[in-house]
Amino acid sequence: MVARGLSALARWRVHSAFCQSVRLLSAVGLAAIVAWLTNLQEPGWALITSVIVTQNSITDTISKGRDQLVGTLIGASVSVIPITLMLFLHWPLWGAFTLAFVPLVVLASFNPEARMGIVTLMIAILFPADDSPYMRPIERVIAIMIGVSASTLVTYVVLHEQARRDAFRNAAVTVRQILAMLQKARAGHVEWSVIQDMNDECAASLRLVHAALEEARREHWVPLEERDPMLARLPNGLRQLQMDALVVARAMLSLPDSGVALPAQSAAALRAGMLRGFQWIIQRCESEAVARTGADNRVAAEVIAALPSATGTSDPIIRFVVGILLTDLRRLIQLLGDDDADREVKSRYWSGWRALFSRRGKTA
Repeated sequence: MVARGLSALARWRVHSAFCQSVRLLSAVGLAAIVAWLTNLQEPGWALITSVIVTQNSITDTISKGRDQLVGTLIGASVSVIPITLMLFLHWPLWGAFTLAFVPLVVLASFNPEARMGIVTLMIAILFPADDSPYMRPIERVIAIMIGVSASTLVTYVVLHEQARRDAFRNAAVTVRQILAMLQKARAGHVEWSVIQDMNDECAASLRLVHAALEEARREHWVPLEERDPMLARLPNGLRQLQMDALVVARAMLSLPDSGVALPAQSAAALRAGMLRGFQWIIQRCESEAVARTGADNRVAAEVIAALPSATGTSDPIIRFVVGILLTDLRRLIQLLGDDDADREVKSRYWSGWRALFSRRGKTA
């Protein structure tokens, strides 16, 4: 299981690096073409901006692009003041530059996203152009806009469905951590602080699933609940499973050493059935992290049917908490085994056409 997890992680890293390489090359190429068509004096700034702005996710790309564009606009606007002072009032270079530089430094101290304004001011004042000095900040803004636009377009268009793979990859990691937490608690002789640390790791992985889910919502204009209902409901199922596992682990560690909640044979059957369920969820998430494989109701039904029950335990606390864990485990398996998004789209499509033709037939 660990070897398969490491292999899946290595494949994900290679695939993610390949996708980012393609996006970065595409953004730089698009920015170079647009900069060449607009005949910029220094097209390199558009290329540099495309490299800085292009990130692995749409959210990060938009954030970087916004910071670059806002900072550049601030710096270009402020640079007009020292340029005017030097041209018409014959101020010395460093005096006019300092007058505009100090306020931008103070602004960047309160708002780090405005640092690009300082860079733009330095380029416009300390590296003057051959033609009108006012053209340098204008061209700088145009170059930044070209780089930001190219990066944003490429991030949306080129290999943009990375978020779904990230969500299921992190979901598999989360389920592994939940299973490890339960096995650690079952082994006994472990401090509750260790279980809490493992639960914090689960929570961190679950936050990555939520972040990927929000990223997936931005990838399409169609609501995620319609085009991928399994992904939309996945974080809630994982969070419920994590909370159940923490309660079960607490109950296991709270039992007295002399109390036996289950016979040995029943305990082994319970552990084997639950382990199979967890392993199936991990494998299903890993397969979805590679490609959307569609529904597999038959296998999911077999896994659910093989899950044990907690009725054999004599301890009411263990029977209650394990029963809740098994219930939520069944729900998550059923969710992962019933990916009916494509079927729903087709059914809505054909039902719409049937309704249209039926109305036409009645009219005739």
